[in-house]
Amino acid sequence: MGALSKPKSEDAVTLLPIDIEKAMQVLAGDPSRLNNRPVVAWDSERVAFLSAVSKAILADPDARKLPDAVTFAYWARKGNLAAIETRTRVAGRVSMGLGLVFHVSPSNAPVNFAFSMAFGLLAGNSCVIRLPSAETATATIIVRAVRHVLAQPEHEGIRGALLLVRYARDDEVNRFWTGIADGRVVWGGDETVRQFRRYPAPPRAREVSFADRYSLCTLRPIAVLELDDAGLKALCSGLYNDIYLMDQAACSSPQLVAWVGDAETVGRAQDRLWPALVSQVKERYDAPPIRLMDKFVRACESAATNAAVHHIQRHGNLLYRVALETLGPNPERCRGIAGTVHEVVLTSLDDLAPFINEIYQTLTYFGYGREELTTFVQRHGLRGIDRIVPVGRALDMDVIWDGYEIVTGLSRTVDIR
Repeated sequence: MGALSKPKSEDAVTLLPIDIEKAMQVLAGDPSRLNNRPVVAWDSERVAFLSAVSKAILADPDARKLPDAVTFAYWARKGNLAAIETRTRVAGRVSMGLGLVFHVSPSNAPVNFAFSMAFGLLAGNSCVIRLPSAETATATIIVRAVRHVLAQPEHEGIRGALLLVRYARDDEVNRFWTGIADGRVVWGGDETVRQFRRYPAPPRAREVSFADRYSLCTLRPIAVLELDDAGLKALCSGLYNDIYLMDQAACSSPQLVAWVGDAETVGRAQDRLWPALVSQVKERYDAPPIRLMDKFVRACESAATNAAVHHIQRHGNLLYRVALETLGPNPERCRGIAGTVHEVVLTSLDDLAPFINEIYQTLTYFGYGREELTTFVQRHGLRGIDRIVPVGRALDMDVIWDGYEIVTGLSRTVDIR
């Protein structure tokens, strides 16, 4: 370990080696001011900071073309944060941060680093957030907003609690931050989780990790057929958001569509729904040629390797529908990108239960009631499915994700009697 950089405050992390600092590109914050002093969860200063970042993003004209950046900005508004706190906080409970939390952000969802930052700050922690190596327009916009807000005198108190960095794969840097952090948040799938668990951590360090997940959608055909034109357009808009905004790269994007009903009714619903969706995709979606080639290759691989595939129907390059005769073993292997859905017809929602394991994350739905879905989860004692949301909300990030209440998971409860 190299020489240590001199901290600017007595609360700063005093063991930041110069060689570690030099290995990182600092995007926002000051390593020499970083501290590990916890504050109360949902601290008003943290809420005000995130609200100011929200306003800075929404005021940036470049953000208007980036739905994920705008979504984060709306989520981080003061009013929304207050509503989340009211919904999740237990009255009378004293919650404090853990101290310093190290976050590893995923490359497939550029906006996730911002949500991770918000969760860590709201839990009362100081946060070091490693952004993916590749720059993205979304990250550029949000980092610019964070830098702008940190420079304002009224947010000086946050300067010792936040550090955004980028660095290439580096075991020494990873080992350093993991070795001193009171908690770590690891996004990026199974292999990334395994990698970071190989680094030693303090005995009381917490971990919130997000492994590989699989998501699906269930549609009731009669509900689709009963829609008027405006309702059909709204349903298609929701499907577009779930499937196309992240090119199905997000863990919560549906890969499988389970129609529940008789084959004749399902056929009529499909004939009505998918052309209407394609009309919206044609107006809103513009994929690069390499993505379309990858989409075609994956569909061919699915047809060649999955015995359950009956046929593939292409709606130009906009939508591929891979029809499955049955779910077969391990349906979570049915994956596509950029508008590829695997379809199966089931007689009952209960037919899904035997296949659902811990890999399954989000179930989006249309045509069901809350009580029916609750009964489905409870009756079968499912090991998977951590989120059940209406079509159109697959990508809605919240403090409850992958079965964790993240703010609570990154804070500690002080028992005062």
